[in-house]
Amino acid sequence: MMQRDFHLNRMEKFLRSRLAEEFQGRDFQFRPSLSISRQCGTGTSRIERALVEYLDVVDESAVHGWAGFDQSLIGKIIEDHKLPNTMEPYLAEEAKFPILETLEEALRLQPSKWTLFNYSAATIRTLCRMGNALVVGRAGNFVTSDLPNTFHVRLIGSELKRIARVRERFQITQDKAEKLVHRTDRSRANFVKRYTGADIDDTGSYHLILNTDNLSSDVIVRIIGDSIIEWANENEISMKQLRALPAPLVLSRSRQ
Repeated sequence: MMQRDFHLNRMEKFLRSRLAEEFQGRDFQFRPSLSISRQCGTGTSRIERALVEYLDVVDESAVHGWAGFDQSLIGKIIEDHKLPNTMEPYLAEEAKFPILETLEEALRLQPSKWTLFNYSAATIRTLCRMGNALVVGRAGNFVTSDLPNTFHVRLIGSELKRIARVRERFQITQDKAEKLVHRTDRSRANFVKRYTGADIDDTGSYHLILNTDNLSSDVIVRIIGDSIIEWANENEISMKQLRALPAPLVLSRSRQ
């Protein structure tokens, strides 16, 4: 519950600060964002809060702090905020990674044909364009592959250690842990394939792939946090290039 409250509070602070900046008409500032894709049992849940807090410290652009967004929080944003009836185009010429036809078609659908995936993709793109957003799962790296400020990480591990970690976390039998790991990995891979046409294990779709088997939570946090900051500092993106991108989608408060 404490973890959940932490991320909810961060989300509200994040949205308030970004809405205030839009209202005040501040110039766009380059801020990095981060997507994390993971195999089941790699221990993502044990590092999310620590990673957000670490990035607060090491990222000079995070004047309002970082915020983490998983499936449930993205769903809450969709429920609580209205998105415009348009989605910014997917810019193949600006993409860091290959653009897949399936994904491009999904992102170009008319709003009347949008599915939950389209709303989720629009929300993820909006959050990442704002900067200082950590998005976990939901094909985040694929739907933001053309955003030059977003760093993509994939967490992997041996099956035996991932199953052992799941068994310990949920206090379940070995057989149930094995089935949960296999089912979850298969479900995530199918989700990515269905909506983006991509292979979730394609190594070319990530800046960093990290095996968590023999790494402590603190080490994982430092590796990811330091990597994205070094990448952002060295990334040769001019303000002119950033301004040439379509304006980010605007989140507006739902009417009560």
